[in-house]
Formats: sequence, structure tokens, C-alpha cells
Amino acid sequence: MISRELNALMMKNFPCLKEKYVEEITWQEGEDTGSHIIYGDVFTPYLKKCIEEKKKDDIVCIFLFLESVLELDDQYANEVISFSVFESIVHLLKTEKDIYNLLGLKSKKIVEELV
Repeated sequence: MISRELNALMMKNFPCLKEKYVEEITWQEGEDTGSHIIYGDVFTPYLKKCIEEKKKDDIVCIFLFLESVLELDDQYANEVISFSVFESIVHLLKTEKDIYNLLGLKSKKIVEELV
């Protein structure tokens, strides 16, 4: 999978992030902006905000999306999810056990490796 595809997958599932996404790619490499940047600077802040505001339905939706990406078993996508998403929120998952319990099996495995 290439960045363009992984970014499009995020936008398809989270159209609410369109404004932030467009803002980010405008000064980057357009649609070819790396997924580590997009997921790190657009997606992960959204996830953090949902966790901090305890928006359980949104968190469940996000974790289901992340699990579905991990199930693609694509090395690049797995690295993006691992390092640009989970590594940034692992501290929240340690303190918020009820949030951790919402993770899928592949996601939990990644988080456990990061701890």
C-alpha cells in the first residue's frame, strides 16, 4: 500500500477530518503526502481528542477502522498505525484501561509491544 491509498482510506472512513487533511496536504506533497505525517498530524490528534472527551462511540469506530487496516497485513500500513498512531497514544491506553479494552486483537498486540 502506498501513502495515497492509506490516506484515502482514512478520508473515506473519516470525512470529518477533511478540513484538517486538506490543510496538511496543501503545504506538503499534496495527495502524495506521507501517511506517517497524515496519521500523525491529522488522525492521531482526532483520536486523542475523542479519548480525552470520552467519546466512546467515536473511539469504537476509530479502533474498528485501525483493526481493519491492520488486518490488511500490509507492512507500510502496519508501520503507520504502530508508530504514528499507537506509539503516540500508548500512555493514554495505559491509564485508560476501559479504552484499552476496546482495541482489537492486532491492535492490542502492537500496544503490548510498545509498552
